[in-house]
Amino acid sequence: MDDFALAADILLELRDRVAAGGEGSLYGDKNEALRDLDRLIRSPSAGAIQGLLAPTANLQELSMECGWGAEFNILAARLEKALGIA
Repeated sequence: MDDFALAADILLELRDRVAAGGEGSLYGDKNEALRDLDRLIRSPSAGAIQGLLAPTANLQELSMECGWGAEFNILAARLEKALGIA
C-alpha cells in the first residue's frame, strides 16, 4: 500500500469518527470537517492534510469538543507518519 492509499484509509477512519460524533459548537464545525475530509479522501495532499491536523484547526477543535481528542491525536500521528510529515 502506498503512502497516499494508507493516508486515505486513515482519513476514512477520521471521517467515520466525525460522522458518528457531535455537531461541535463555537470552534469545531462537523459539516466543515466532513467537507474537508471528503475532499482529501478524493484527492489527498500532504500540505492540505497538515493544515487539517494543525493545532486549533477545525478538526482538532471538533474532536476536543466532542470528547475524542485523544483518538484524534492517535489518528493524526498515524497520518503524519504515513506521509512523512511528522
